[in-house]
Amino acid sequence: MSYDERFADRYEEWSEHMTADVPFYVELARQADGPVVELAVGTGRVAIPVARAIGRRVIGIDASPAMLEQARHDQAGDDLLDLRLADMRNFELEEPAALVYCPFRSLLHVATWADRRRVFQRVAASLRPGGRFAWNAFAFDHAIAARLDGRHQDAPVPHTLRYAVGDNRVDIVLDGGGTSSLWWATKNEWLGLVDVARLEVEALHGGFGGEPLTDESREYVFVVRRP
Repeated sequence: MSYDERFADRYEEWSEHMTADVPFYVELARQADGPVVELAVGTGRVAIPVARAIGRRVIGIDASPAMLEQARHDQAGDDLLDLRLADMRNFELEEPAALVYCPFRSLLHVATWADRRRVFQRVAASLRPGGRFAWNAFAFDHAIAARLDGRHQDAPVPHTLRYAVGDNRVDIVLDGGGTSSLWWATKNEWLGLVDVARLEVEALHGGFGGEPLTDESREYVFVVRRP
């Protein structure tokens, strides 16, 4: 896993533009007839509105103590989340889940295919039959990478992006210190992970509104199911 604890103080600024994913994950949670789990729960940006919408607690798993502390603060004493410090590669549940989801491209913080396989297999083992696993990740665009590589940007927080194409990696370097890395994957790599975990694809969209995935899509939105 690659996550710099110094990002926790700026995460809410970093993610404030992302709102389209919340209704998508809320709707999946409303359809879930059992425990709901968010991997890489962070500050609870998605998990808190999900818990409010379904009227029961969401299990939130994260490997960052600083992010979990933010989530405890942001739920404002409402006890909406069951927060657990754990690595998504080896988390355990007391009861099989009806829904596990991982928003905001967080699976890209897992550096290797082997470690992602461990995540997918752990998720599959944690789902009840018919349970769903959902996540989103960006589709790599060489033109975007060429335009942004090494360029300083002030929004959403001052940072610089640095692409290492040979390693499928982009580093987000904050001004004043702190680097968070993401490793992108192709559609077929994601499908390979689904296959080795013995899950089945229910839907693959190009956006949170159910848009079809096309050659122009820049986001993968997956929903898979345990048979």
